[in-house]
Amino acid sequence: MARSGLLGAGLVMTMAPGQAEPVRPGILNCGSGISAEQRRRCDEEAFKQIESGSQSTQLEGGWRLVKSKNPDGGADAISVMHVVDGAKSDARLAGLSLQCGKGGIEIVLVVLEPLSRSARPNVALIAEERRAEFQASVIQGGVALVLPAEASKLAASDWQTANELTVEIGTTPSAIRGAVPMAGLAAALRYLSQYCHAR
Repeated sequence: MARSGLLGAGLVMTMAPGQAEPVRPGILNCGSGISAEQRRRCDEEAFKQIESGSQSTQLEGGWRLVKSKNPDGGADAISVMHVVDGAKSDARLAGLSLQCGKGGIEIVLVVLEPLSRSARPNVALIAEERRAEFQASVIQGGVALVLPAEASKLAASDWQTANELTVEIGTTPSAIRGAVPMAGLAAALRYLSQYCHAR
């Protein structure tokens, strides 16, 4: 998990829906093209920020359950997340989050380089031999892409038997590509579903 991708995934996970978490000064210099030592420092800062406003529990297969208090007193933000496989991914892709949303479980891709909030990038997801394409909405200040409800149906079925999920986000000048390990997804979804139904 030692990857600057943890930074982006962790920061989005600590946000209540529609809320922006202030970024600590040590995190401002994190992104693509940094040294291994700087990535390590970024990961440490991300963990500190995650732990300061939330509870995080390690789950099977590298998934992480994250519960964050809403500073406005509303419903807590609850999600399960997994960082990308760094050897198979662009430095611009941080990870995958499944979170409790208003209409059920939402699928969110976390990126490290903010996209325009008006962008509606096409996203291709491949699990085993099955390819699905969606148009995403940019949220959380440009660092997260929420997918339509049809993607949640895939997480509850096809993705659970896949070893990894290949991701391609249609951005310019070049696409963002990566892979997210899927081992442990079924157990992570069971944990998440318990919290989402209890809300």
